[in-house]
Amino acid sequence: MSELIYTFVAYAARTAQGKTCLDGMRLLADIMHPRGIPVTWLVSPESAAIARDTLNEWHTAHGDEVAVDLPPLTGTYAEKLARITELRGKVRQALPWTEATIAGGVHCDPDIVTLLEAAGFEGIWGFCWEQIEVDDITDRGCPWGFYYMDPKDRLRPAAQRSVVAIPWLSHDLVKTVHCGWAPLYNNDPNDMARAGICSWEDAAYWDAFLDSYHENTRYNDTVFLLQHQEAHEMEANERNHCYTPEDIREAAILLERHVDHLLRKPRVRVMSLPGAVRHYRAINPATASSYMLWKDTPAPRPNPDYAWDICPGPWPKTFLYYDCGAQMVFIDGQVRPARILNYGKPFDAIDDYRESHIPRPRLVRNTQFVWRREIEITVTSAKAMPYGLALWGDYGLYQIGAAPGLLAGKILPRELLFLRYDLQPGENRFVVALEGK
Repeated sequence: MSELIYTFVAYAARTAQGKTCLDGMRLLADIMHPRGIPVTWLVSPESAAIARDTLNEWHTAHGDEVAVDLPPLTGTYAEKLARITELRGKVRQALPWTEATIAGGVHCDPDIVTLLEAAGFEGIWGFCWEQIEVDDITDRGCPWGFYYMDPKDRLRPAAQRSVVAIPWLSHDLVKTVHCGWAPLYNNDPNDMARAGICSWEDAAYWDAFLDSYHENTRYNDTVFLLQHQEAHEMEANERNHCYTPEDIREAAILLERHVDHLLRKPRVRVMSLPGAVRHYRAINPATASSYMLWKDTPAPRPNPDYAWDICPGPWPKTFLYYDCGAQMVFIDGQVRPARILNYGKPFDAIDDYRESHIPRPRLVRNTQFVWRREIEITVTSAKAMPYGLALWGDYGLYQIGAAPGLLAGKILPRELLFLRYDLQPGENRFVVALEGK
């Protein structure tokens, strides 16, 4: 049965004056642990050693895990590998129970996939879907969820097992892809509060955000929902001055309400981040395809001092898809993709993997028989490229039958029929038979 898997990660790597952010860690633990949620703490060797006793206690009592925060890497490949191996070893020395299979902090390094595999890691946290330049991170072009990383291109999904790319957090897919600014519509409590989208009294937008992820378990065997909060942002003291005590209390209340809404839903499983990555690797021999249908959620207009150049919508219903070869976006009612990212192309820092020209489909026939339909479509393309068709409408009475050339297909009942093809230069003719159930 399909399920939503939720993980909570807390950055807890900062140290100063021989101390780390234990006050903020305890506040987050007090929210998550009574609700049965293990926390994955992103630690440095220094913070792991300082918080050793507390982390040991939480691991035993609540199943908490750790990931290894890695600083920017310099030097030769061998020197970078030695540094990564050293830091992982120090964390494991401080916390002998951890396998330390998840890294964080250096996902932009061009050699990161082979470095992490050589050092014994299974995943790396920190990818920011659609993000450009914020926090010195530009990840536009990567998928929004888990994927195996291509060793030669960190943003491209691979067709075989490798290091798993892990999002920093989860996004509202429809608002993010249309408004164009990734940090605004997500599940970070501080981002939501600063933007004026959620507050102490009103978390309706966040509830609907979570509902959208849960609803998409209809179309996927597994949907991963990842949430993150920095532990140092949950304390106000001489070491950390990110937010006021009022801001921290508001963030805590929002997290409590958000998690309570999550846990009231069926088919929800909570995991540590290492556990979620192990689960992904166990069930997926290659990057799993993702099918996400997203309806826009009403939300307050963002505070212009936080998001001064953002169109707030409303936005049309949108279908989003990715696999090993492409990422596509379809707008309600339009058959051809509004966007194609072609993972067969070399990465371009200006256009990422985007196809600048998307061929137009032409309907040849849509013939309906008794409990059977045949649809024929032609697409003329100047070159080879990945392609897809979204036929909007209720195809729930059918199942996909003979369809030569079809790479993947899915019927989203009462919504659309999705067909995934690869185009060749010239005219491409696609015929799909739909058989009554």
